[in-house]
Amino acid sequence: MITSPILRSEMRPDATWIWIDCGDWMSVAQQLYDAGFTRCEWLKGVHLGGEQFEILLSVTKPDLSESYVVGTKIDQSIASIAGIYPSTDFHERECAQLLGVMFSNRLNDDPAFETTFDGFPLRRDFVLTERLATPWPGQVDPEKAARRRPTPPPGVNQEWSL
Repeated sequence: MITSPILRSEMRPDATWIWIDCGDWMSVAQQLYDAGFTRCEWLKGVHLGGEQFEILLSVTKPDLSESYVVGTKIDQSIASIAGIYPSTDFHERECAQLLGVMFSNRLNDDPAFETTFDGFPLRRDFVLTERLATPWPGQVDPEKAARRRPTPPPGVNQEWSL
């Protein structure tokens, strides 16, 4: 069914997971669509650090009998598959706005959300300033708190300290 090279595959209870080269992204999406995987469940982006991202696409057959999750690693840019799976348009705009991933050949460049961010809040290098400025609850005994070195709240890197 998929004629493009598969770098790695894994059978999981929910779906068959495959990882491909980013250059094969469009052709694999088209091959899956042509093979009857016409229902797109989701498209997600994950920041791996620096300008490295992993893009994941979940597609199923209309009767939900079979599912694929396709993953690829990219350097900040990948081709849009909204022409194949129209429902990915929002997900691509979301990844662009929240992660800084660029999708080439997109017809709709509107932001996914009607708000602006200073940076990309879902990236690992985005400083969580509100968490830094908010006292973290959980210390019961003030005497013990005075003797202990305070730890940052979850999701806050030590180097972000003010």
